[in-house]
Amino acid sequence: MNQSALEGFVKIVEMDSFSAAAEALYLSQSALSQQIRTLEGQLQFELFQHVPRRVILTPAGLDFYPKAKQLTALYQEAVRHARAVQQQENPPERHLIIAGCHEAMRMFVYDLFSLTSDLCLQYTPILGWCANRSEVWRSLKKGEMDLSFQLESAEFYAQGLTFVPLFYMPEFCIPIHPPADMPVGRLTLEQALQYRWLPIKEMYQTVYETRLLQEGMDRGVEFTPVGGIRSAAYGDPALKMIPPFYYRRPDLSFVRVLDWGRGHRFGIVLGQKREDPVVMAYVRALQQQLPSLSEKLFGLKLEPVEES
Repeated sequence: MNQSALEGFVKIVEMDSFSAAAEALYLSQSALSQQIRTLEGQLQFELFQHVPRRVILTPAGLDFYPKAKQLTALYQEAVRHARAVQQQENPPERHLIIAGCHEAMRMFVYDLFSLTSDLCLQYTPILGWCANRSEVWRSLKKGEMDLSFQLESAEFYAQGLTFVPLFYMPEFCIPIHPPADMPVGRLTLEQALQYRWLPIKEMYQTVYETRLLQEGMDRGVEFTPVGGIRSAAYGDPALKMIPPFYYRRPDLSFVRVLDWGRGHRFGIVLGQKREDPVVMAYVRALQQQLPSLSEKLFGLKLEPVEES
């Protein structure tokens, strides 16, 4: 029996969607559907009723699902232990849980795991999902999750959380209706002030953004807050402002990089588990490894934040 197909079946049921499960598994929907058909052929019974755009289990599929979930969990546990034995390490006693609440975080954490396989084997970190940022802070403060990756914000300082900075991230400027003479590459603040500033809807104000926006407005920039434009029928040159965390591996022949200050500080937020030796050992390991991985993670080399 194909383990990937079994995991795909479990994921479809958990997410109640073929398309969402395929995306989560980095597969095309047709490839996942073919895996399910192959699995049904091996099992000699159908798992899903054939209803367009809906996920409905057959009676046999409904009975098979909890056992399939147990099988996949047992398989994953067996692999984890065998790999630990192969490397002459004791299997970890628990997972480290990374709190996240938006898609940019999900994609970053998956890439991080793929680039730090040795740390994943040693600490078995997993991504824990929260409904919103307030839930991230609550889970960290209560010790339900161990850490979170964030751009520096006064919000978590107000919550009494600890921030461990890793590196600086510049602000990207995505040109909209750019004039022919707009500079390419890097933009100074003086050059950026010539254009309308548009923050992205998904962003929240970071410590760096707060300073940047205040400086811009003090110097007369035309600033349009989120939701301030109800129609796209304007032609003035504008800059969509976004940090690399939300636009990783950008097309640098198109995007401008704002040359003002050192940028956002990106790092790790800790709550109740900041005294946990296992969590702190993982954080220290990330402090050593992540700066050298910034180009692979974000598409450009980022300046590390030196420990004070």
